[in-house]
Amino acid sequence: MTGVITHPEPSGTDWSRWLRGPTDQPRWARPALLGIAVTAGVLYAWGIGSQTPHLYYSAAARSMSMSGHNFFYAAFDPDATISIDKLPGAIWIQALSVRVFGPHTWAYLLPQVIEGVLTVLVLYRAVRRLSGPYSALVAAAVAALAPAVVALDRGNISDTLLILLLVLAADQGAAVIVSGRVRNLVWCGLCIGLAFQAKMVQAWLIVPVLAAALLLAAPRTELRPRITGLAWFGATALAVSLSWMTVVSLVPAGRRPYADGSHHNSLFEQVFVYNAASRTNDGFSVGSANFTTGGRRSGYRAELVLGPDSRFDHLFGGGGGRETGWLIPLALLCLIALAWAARRRPRTDRETAALVLWGGWLAVHLAIFLVIGTVNPYYLAVLAPAIGALIGMGAKSYRQVDDRRVRGLGMVAVAATAGYGWWLSAPASGWVRTGPVVLAVLLIVAALLVRESSATALLLVAALATPTAAAVSVVADGYGPLDTPYESAQARQVTRGFMASALTSARELDAQLAKMPGHVKYPLVTYTSALGSPFILSSGRQVPTIGGFTGAAPVPTTAEIVRMVNDGEVGLVLLTPADDDRLVWIRQHCRALPGGGDSAAVLAYTCARP
Repeated sequence: MTGVITHPEPSGTDWSRWLRGPTDQPRWARPALLGIAVTAGVLYAWGIGSQTPHLYYSAAARSMSMSGHNFFYAAFDPDATISIDKLPGAIWIQALSVRVFGPHTWAYLLPQVIEGVLTVLVLYRAVRRLSGPYSALVAAAVAALAPAVVALDRGNISDTLLILLLVLAADQGAAVIVSGRVRNLVWCGLCIGLAFQAKMVQAWLIVPVLAAALLLAAPRTELRPRITGLAWFGATALAVSLSWMTVVSLVPAGRRPYADGSHHNSLFEQVFVYNAASRTNDGFSVGSANFTTGGRRSGYRAELVLGPDSRFDHLFGGGGGRETGWLIPLALLCLIALAWAARRRPRTDRETAALVLWGGWLAVHLAIFLVIGTVNPYYLAVLAPAIGALIGMGAKSYRQVDDRRVRGLGMVAVAATAGYGWWLSAPASGWVRTGPVVLAVLLIVAALLVRESSATALLLVAALATPTAAAVSVVADGYGPLDTPYESAQARQVTRGFMASALTSARELDAQLAKMPGHVKYPLVTYTSALGSPFILSSGRQVPTIGGFTGAAPVPTTAEIVRMVNDGEVGLVLLTPADDDRLVWIRQHCRALPGGGDSAAVLAYTCARP
């Protein structure tokens, strides 16, 4: 009958077509990908309700969730006197979650679980564009099960969003190589700019890699259109990167929080000096040391970070190796072998472009992490997408080769990977250490007895045995982004015990302050935002902080502190041992409470007027 529009009813056939996915990939690819994504989600989300989130970022997210002003200006405290010491891209998402669901522990962590699963899905698409579904599935599995990724995505650190946006940028770069469309270059630049909002200058590290891959392999034959396209990419990335900083910097200083991490209330100083140039030798904010002050400060710092004394342990041994080193040698071997095989291919060969993209990603980050003085273990999760992509490409090539010598070398490489994993697992004991290696050996032997297509799958599982066991141990032990697999009891005391006890102590002190007679405007003031963060997180009330995250910010000034104390606005002040004129004045004019001393981690003074 004419004029009648009919709508087909959903059917099982439609559902099965969706499950199979695009016609250019095998029927098993999408179900396998969904299985990997579900597994990743379970690993990232398991037990997050009992996790202790990063106190500083969580306190900032709670403050930012309280008003549009706090949200836009990235306020650390409810009264928006000082900002956080980084750009707020990742914290914005946490603040929205807290605004919607309330200040529950899981509300701070849920965004990172979702971002982690999305990264797995996007990585599959990015690798599939250039290397096909088989390589893409292997890449997704390797990245999803990496111990560094599992630990990171169980917390509320900005790197989770950074990695998602960088993989999105790589996906759009791969789309340009396939299609040559300029709009994908603009989307690629947009993703880089948004990644800058999450982790600042680190987002720019892969810009030269993307540019090299696009310039080399973009389908247009003339050089000028490729350079023009790169100009669009670079302009978009730069404009989006600097957009928020520029807008906020145009606002009069009295109408916005002080920019923490700077000495001149400058977001550009915060980003390019405090969070970039000053990190090249140290890489670790002293604010974390202030947070764990006292005689135990250096020991806590040694347990939390990978220091400059052994750069080998940044990646290949110790905590860094157990975090992400398991498969780096195998990925580098795949890169070398694939580069040799691609040496005579044409310029626009997609596999060659993928090698430039993922090999460059891995090489740049390896160089950076070996050069800088200090590395937080969760930084290393950014290596996982490139490691997964290179191993996926290597597995695809290995699956297709007929040369027995090459296949034998592949088995030797996997056996060496298993042996390296056994060495890295030294802090573990019993079957936790030997079980994965025994399984790997059995799988390698089985690979000798089956046909070649099945042998590749067995060897992949053998290579993944030890890092997967480490990832499962992260979940089983209730670890988060500050932890490394099989870490020492002292490290656990810092990452698990200290953080949880700080939050518990803050709640107990809040309850005591609420029962005190009289009323002051600020019942509690702390030296550093790091020390004040558990109190803001637990109560949601204003806690003025002196000096920002590290204690170096010049706000509030000594004169402002004098006025607050003389006006009777300050009750209790918590200080850490530090050489600061503001602290000297407080120690001289306020009364020290019992229990302190030169070796105490935190000193308490009462400034309340009788």
